[in-house]
Amino acid sequence: MQKRFRTYHKYNYKKYKYLIYIMLVIIGFIFTLKALFKNFKDSVNYDNLLSIGSNNIIKDYSILNLLNISLSTPDNILSLSFSDINKKNNINHKENIPVIKETKQNEPIVYIYNTHQTEEYDAGLLKNYNITPTVYMAANILKKKLANLNITSIVEDENIGLVLKEHNWKYKDSYYASRLWLEKIKTTSPSIKYYIDLHRDSITRSTIINDMSYAKLMFVIGMNHDNYKENEKLVLKLNDYLKENYPGLMRDILYAKKNKFNQDFNSNTILVEVGGPKNNIEEVQNSVNALADAISHVIRNR
Repeated sequence: MQKRFRTYHKYNYKKYKYLIYIMLVIIGFIFTLKALFKNFKDSVNYDNLLSIGSNNIIKDYSILNLLNISLSTPDNILSLSFSDINKKNNINHKENIPVIKETKQNEPIVYIYNTHQTEEYDAGLLKNYNITPTVYMAANILKKKLANLNITSIVEDENIGLVLKEHNWKYKDSYYASRLWLEKIKTTSPSIKYYIDLHRDSITRSTIINDMSYAKLMFVIGMNHDNYKENEKLVLKLNDYLKENYPGLMRDILYAKKNKFNQDFNSNTILVEVGGPKNNIEEVQNSVNALADAISHVIRNR
């Protein structure tokens, strides 16, 4: 009798033990599914895709296809463009922005390029996807934001490293290379009126506006040509608007007496520094959105 009692309890103990194991496995499985679903939901928050450009080829990929792909090498210049990383990043300080009237629909009026195309930012949220953001990515973000504001723009997607190599130029000669781009775009897209050279500074500075972090902006004016005052007029309008509407965002304008930075090409050629190496892409996006707002305002009121 006692032996049967021990056997019975031993059987029940094993049964409960197995039940506990099964329950733990089920709970673990549920939490795993939740984590996977959360990751998937987070990826959808990147507007379901990232616009990726390699040299002259632009394709759309789901963020899920970008896992373990390294985009950091200078020979593989890639772009990133997304309208918001999270809902609070979808900012607009001016409601009901008027539509800009153009003589021809979809005619590009802004040309965005990067003389120093491989300048990088901190990966931020993109670290998990092994993506290194660059100023070329910031240029594509600017293009998309301008499109949302009814301004058609073109981003230069030729690899500047190849241009330098073709002419046997060094990195310090990058402005010679981007000058070729300016001359070319003037011929191929005569509707272009504004030329924006987007850079990243060596100094990292941030500011908080409405509980959001921004990479600081700075305009640079090359004074080593006769018409720099004409460039300055446009820069001052942009700078004043940004200082008024995004307090703390702007650094003082840098006046470079010994340089021209191709600003002699056209009076509407500007150079803007967006953040530094330790600014993350979320901060850069916020600042680029603000810059697009300023560009839209100035174009509408000229």
